[in-house]
Amino acid sequence: MKNLRIAVLALVLAASVSGCSLLYPNMGKPTDSPTPTVTDTDTPEPTETPTETPEPTKLPATVEIMDAYVDTQAGVLQVVAQITNFSEDGGTCTATFTGGDKSTSVTVTSESNASNTQCKTMEIPLGVLAKGAGVVTVKYDSAVHSGLSSGTSVVIP
Repeated sequence: MKNLRIAVLALVLAASVSGCSLLYPNMGKPTDSPTPTVTDTDTPEPTETPTETPEPTKLPATVEIMDAYVDTQAGVLQVVAQITNFSEDGGTCTATFTGGDKSTSVTVTSESNASNTQCKTMEIPLGVLAKGAGVVTVKYDSAVHSGLSSGTSVVIP
């Protein structure tokens, strides 16, 4: 009986070992060693592509020059303007006199009024202006609005 036990044990052991080779047919066979992959470790320098930031679209401002006149006693060109289609604080008004192939500008703040926006009085010294005929325009600009007036003729004595 002892021999029978040894024979059965040997048969079970042989069956279990051969069963593994049926489940894993390549078990015990030499495998091909993996081929190393060459990768480029140099990281290329990033290139910056210039991106243009578009100007935000502003609502139109209707700019009106109420008066542009030469005050010879004060020695200035005075410009009074308003923005007629809204009322807001925080904008700027820029009066530009163009005459004799030369432009001169002055910028002031604006303030809200009951129904519109008023530019503070703009004064340009006569000494920096070319004598003769010229044109005055006023540009309004704020975070929300922007606009340019029509030109008004002025003669510098």
